[in-house]
Amino acid sequence: MHPVIRITHRSPTPGLRIVQLTGEADPGSTETLRAALDKALSRLPAPHTVVVDCSGLEFCTAAGLAELLTARERAAADGTAFRLSEPREQLAHLLRVTGTDVLFDIEPAGLLESAT
Repeated sequence: MHPVIRITHRSPTPGLRIVQLTGEADPGSTETLRAALDKALSRLPAPHTVVVDCSGLEFCTAAGLAELLTARERAAADGTAFRLSEPREQLAHLLRVTGTDVLFDIEPAGLLESAT
């Protein structure tokens, strides 16, 4: 089975990396998601901010959330800001019920458009 997630990377300004997620972050796509987040965090020159654009993420399981949390921890250890942008209601609900909503900086709708 192929991953049901599509990921694109953008760097609209120096030091800012945007990882755009489309589709589903579930156990079948965790390796793809992990690799994309690792790429965003490790590519040189090192970013000061990584924003994960969740506006196209239709569904996220605990496995997808675990990858986001792992990337957030790695970013924090490297001194990189790690933010989520525009999570849909399902992801926002998952963040709330797991208590992880307080761990992420969440950017409101439209903020990424001004960075591009």
